[in-house]
Formats: sequence, C-alpha cells, structure tokens
Amino acid sequence: MEIRRGEQVWEEVEAGSQSAFDSITGAIFETGFSDAILQMWGAYFAERSGLLGGRFGCARPEEAVTSHEIWSAALQSAATGSAIEVADGN
Repeated sequence: MEIRRGEQVWEEVEAGSQSAFDSITGAIFETGFSDAILQMWGAYFAERSGLLGGRFGCARPEEAVTSHEIWSAALQSAATGSAIEVADGN
C-alpha cells in the first residue's frame, strides 16, 4: 500500500513462475503437476549427468533427515516451551 496524491494505492507485482529448466508452459501460467514432475526429472538427470550447473538439484537423503530433525525439534519446542538443540550435520 502506498499513498499517492493523498489516495491509498494498493498494488501487487505478479512475478510469474520461472522454472530451473525451460518448459513449454512458460512463465505466464501457473505451475501444475506436469510442470513440477518434469522439473524433478530434469534436475535428477542433469545432476546425474553432471550438467546441473547453478540450478537447484535434488534433495539428498541427509538433507531430508536434517529437515525431519528440525521439524521434530520445532514440534518438541512448541510442546515444551523451551529451546531444543539440533545436532550440527557437519
């Protein structure tokens, strides 16, 4: 919200969607299941072939475990009202 010449002006920026891998859908449409699954396949095969470049790759098993540990600690923290230490994965 912004005030211009004494009036409230409400704006929003529609950024569209930009995939890591080019797709036929393009950035002006909403991403759907077919786009998402093709992005996952693209990431998998690009990472497997060493052609990922700077694009986002696939989640690794250790990243999934860390995510579960963080969410478990968050739930335990909410239940007990105290800070829960999460082990450093390094």
